[in-house]
Amino acid sequence: MKMTKPIWNQSGFTLLEMLISSAVFAIVLLAIYTMLTASQVTYARGENKVELQQNARVAMRRMAREVRMAGYDPPSAIPAQASQTAIQVANANTITFIADLDGDDVSDQVTYRLQGNQIIRENASWVGGAWTPNPPTSSELADSVIALSFTYFDSTDTATATLADIRRITLGITVQDTTAGFQDTFPLTIDVRLRNP
Repeated sequence: MKMTKPIWNQSGFTLLEMLISSAVFAIVLLAIYTMLTASQVTYARGENKVELQQNARVAMRRMAREVRMAGYDPPSAIPAQASQTAIQVANANTITFIADLDGDDVSDQVTYRLQGNQIIRENASWVGGAWTPNPPTSSELADSVIALSFTYFDSTDTATATLADIRRITLGITVQDTTAGFQDTFPLTIDVRLRNP
C-alpha cells in the first residue's frame, strides 16, 4: 500500500491550511472594510448635519439682527410709504420691513422669503422718492430649508395681523438633511422684539 505524502510548501504548511488561513484573513479584511465604510458614512453624516445647522443658525442670527432694527429710519422713508409702518408685509412665510441697517443714513427695504428650499433676502435702498434698484437685489441666505415662518405679536404678546401693532416677531426655520439616504430635520426659532416700532 502506497501512502501519499501531503503537499508541502516551503514554509511547511499544507495546501488546506493555506486555504483556511486565506479565508480567515479575507473575512477579517471584509469586517475591517465594513467597519471603515460605516464609520466614514457616520462621519460624513455628522459633518453635513453640523454644517447644515451652523448655516441655519447664521441665517437666523442675521435675520433676527436685521428685523430687530425695523423702523430705524433716519431719512424718513416710512412716511412716504402707503402703509406708513416699519413692517411693510407680514405674512406667515414672508416679511418686508424698512430700516437703516448699516448706519449710512439710507433706509433699506428688506424682504425675507422662502423660494424652493432657499431663504432669499431682497434689498433695495431709498433714494428720496423710490426704492432702488428696482427690482431689489436678491441673495441666498440659507439652503436646505423646508419651512420659514413668522408669527407676529402686539405689545401685550397677543398674535396680530395689524402692521402698526407688531412689536414682537417669532422667526422659525426648519432645515432638512437628506444626505446619505437620511432625512433629519432641525427646527430653529427665535423671538425678536422690535427696537423702533
